[in-house]
Amino acid sequence: MMNLEYKKLNEVLDYEQPTKYIVETTDYDDSFETPVLTAGKSFLLGYTNDQEGIFKNVPAIIFDDFTTSFHYVNFPFKVKSSAMKILIPKGDFVDLKYVYQQMKQVRIDTQLHKRYWISRFSNKEIPFPKIDIQNNKSETQKHIASILDDAAALRNKTKQLLTEYDLLAQSIFLDMFGDVVNNPKNWKTRTIEQLVVNEKGSIKRGPFGGALKKEIFVEQGYLVYEQYHALNNNFNFERYYIDDKNFKRLKGFEVKPGDIIISCSGVYLGKLAIIPKDAKKGIINQALLKITLDEQKMRKDFFVFHFTQQNFRDKYFGANRGAGIPNFPPMASFKKFPFIAPPINLQNQFAEKIVLIEQQKALAKQELKESEDLFNCLLQKAFKGELV
Repeated sequence: MMNLEYKKLNEVLDYEQPTKYIVETTDYDDSFETPVLTAGKSFLLGYTNDQEGIFKNVPAIIFDDFTTSFHYVNFPFKVKSSAMKILIPKGDFVDLKYVYQQMKQVRIDTQLHKRYWISRFSNKEIPFPKIDIQNNKSETQKHIASILDDAAALRNKTKQLLTEYDLLAQSIFLDMFGDVVNNPKNWKTRTIEQLVVNEKGSIKRGPFGGALKKEIFVEQGYLVYEQYHALNNNFNFERYYIDDKNFKRLKGFEVKPGDIIISCSGVYLGKLAIIPKDAKKGIINQALLKITLDEQKMRKDFFVFHFTQQNFRDKYFGANRGAGIPNFPPMASFKKFPFIAPPINLQNQFAEKIVLIEQQKALAKQELKESEDLFNCLLQKAFKGELV
């Protein structure tokens, strides 16, 4: 086992304020040379033609002072915001990539809107090989960082494969059916009322008001389906139940296998999932809409692809609707949305292609889980000094 010494991040990293590296104009163009970065999720904002104020002392870590998101950067750059720190190594005994990997293990509460690097994050300790400190070199760290990089590359390659499968499915959909809003193939259109089964409750928004208060929840019984199920397409999650009496009272909101549930509020407005065959008996809550399609007219999987097309979402759920807080359109408006309705045999052909893609995705997801487990295991070993 490696001999370790724990050091605070501010003992191994210096920071620089980004003020003089802030981009002068946001007129970005891919033909320009210098990338403009953010420490947040988007990372690369665009490219600028600014010739001055370029940070060149790389590698460096850009650290979002409010969210604690960070990125390793090994090329010259400019930044968009002053709400970050640019972190660089304090000496030759520090390998920045090693520190970057160890920083991924640091956890702090970021609920308060404040700057965190100086106040909290920089005081967190990470393990350092004593031999590197004694020799004022970073060879051991470089070796560990290289192992972790290889594991991360394997994980990222599998993630990219999953993305490519999704893009392939999207490409097949567009090739077969075209843009669902502009409808260049002139498919017949139907409203949602024309696509559901001819039964009461085939289009149903969850109960409002006091119909479903937490006081009526019990430890076991009929499941209450929530936004989580639509957002994550995960039906192993179970939190709230109601008893037989309340289920009978709210039976009009019952959801059954094959129904589609749609999230009706918040930033995840319009996310949807199909209730699986083995789903528990239960009802939807107030944040969901459920529909029961007539699959002689439209397949459930086709509806999901249609509904999640970006231009469809932009037109009917986007900011152009004028709502400050995202919320589902009034039911009368939703019932008028036009859905293209190609012949069912073409929908079946599309579904057959998607089944093959999903089979490959399932294998890739298993590979991703294994590669993530490997990476996390190696990261833990590095933190404990067991990775040499």
